[in-house]
Amino acid sequence: MAIKTKYWLIPAFLALILSCSSDPEGPLSVQFVDSGAYGVKTGGTHRVIIPVNAVTVDLPRGDGISTLLALGRTRGIEYRAILLRFDFTLASADVGKTISSARLHLPILTATPDAFALPVTFNELRSSFNDSDTIVTVPPYDPHPIADSLGRTIDTLTIGTTEYSMDTSVVNGWVSGRRPHYGIAVVWAATPDTSSLIEMNARERDTNPPSVRVTFTDGTSATFGPLADYAVAVFPHGGLNVVGGLAQRLYFTFDVSAIPKRAMVNASFLVMRVRGGEGMGATGGELLIGQSSSFLYYLYAPASADTASTDWRAGTGVDRSSFDPIESKTVKMPLRGYLADVLRGARINRGLVLQSDQEVRLIQRSSFTASGLDAPYIELIYSLPANFGGSR
Repeated sequence: MAIKTKYWLIPAFLALILSCSSDPEGPLSVQFVDSGAYGVKTGGTHRVIIPVNAVTVDLPRGDGISTLLALGRTRGIEYRAILLRFDFTLASADVGKTISSARLHLPILTATPDAFALPVTFNELRSSFNDSDTIVTVPPYDPHPIADSLGRTIDTLTIGTTEYSMDTSVVNGWVSGRRPHYGIAVVWAATPDTSSLIEMNARERDTNPPSVRVTFTDGTSATFGPLADYAVAVFPHGGLNVVGGLAQRLYFTFDVSAIPKRAMVNASFLVMRVRGGEGMGATGGELLIGQSSSFLYYLYAPASADTASTDWRAGTGVDRSSFDPIESKTVKMPLRGYLADVLRGARINRGLVLQSDQEVRLIQRSSFTASGLDAPYIELIYSLPANFGGSR
C-alpha cells in the first residue's frame, strides 16, 4: 500500500511545477509592468534634410587610352588637338630605300553633323608623349606646319577623306633617323562650330588605327603604325560639374552634429538635380561603336579633407552606379552605411566625393543645379530607440 502512494505523488508534483513555470502573469511580470518603475517612452521616426556645401575640384587625369580620337566641340567640351607618334622601324628589306610619296592615314569614323568639315594643320611636336601621360593643354609644337606634296599647309578633315599627303623630305628624315620624331599634333586651323565633332579610330580600338603609309622609289610600300595617340580636350566652364577624362570631381561637405547620437539610420541619400542640357555620356562616334550613353559614377568618402592631398583622391567606396546625364531629373545616390558609421563614431566625417567612374578611359560630363530649391542635399530618415527610463 505504501508503494502505490509514492507513485501517485510523483505526477502530482510535476503538474504543480509545470503550472507555476508557464504562468504568463507571474508575480515578477506584474511588478515589472504595473509598478511604473520601468515605464517605456517609444522613439519616433524622423526625416531631415541636411544642406551640403558643394565645390568642383579640378583633378587632371590622362585620357590616352580612349578608343576614339576627336577634334571639335560638343556640350562645352573642346577637343583641341590629336597627338600621334609612330613607329618608323624599317623592315630589313626596306633599309636604305628612299620614299617617293607619303600619306598620313586618319581613319575618320564619323562627323557630327555629317557634313561637318574641320580645317587643320599637321605640326611636329617638340617633345615626346605617351598614352599614360596627363595632358591638359596642347604640348609645344613647331609653328610651321608640315606641308603636303603641293606645298599646302592646311588640310580639311571630313568623313569622306582618310589620307593626307605629306612632305616626303620630312618623312624620309623620320624613317632614316636623321630627323627626330616626337610626334605630330593635328590642331585647329579655324575655330569649329560649338556642336561639331570629327572622330576617328584610336590605336586602342585595334581596328584600322592611324598610320603613315609610304611608297618607295622602287615601287614597294610600307605602313608605319602608332606608338601612342592622344586627344587633348579641355572643359573651361564653371558650375557643379563632374567630368571624366579631364577631369573634375565634386566635393560635398556637411554637418550632422544636430542629429542625435543614438539615431538609428533607416535610409540616407545624396540628392541632386541633373541639368540634362549640359551633360554628355558618350559622343556620336562612341555610341556608334557601342559605348553606353549612361554616366557611370563613383561616390566615396575621402581619406583626407585636404583637396590637394593624394589621400583626398581615394577613400572608402559609398556608392557606384549610373544615370542618364542628358535627362533633367533628380538623382538619389544611396549612402548605405556611411552616415550610420559617422553618427556612431566609427568613421570621421570628411565629406563625400563624386567622380566619373570612367575617369581615365572616357570623357563624360554631368552637370548639376547648384542653388535654389534644387540645390544638392542629404536626405536622412532615422528612428530613435525606445526610452526605458521615461514616464508612461
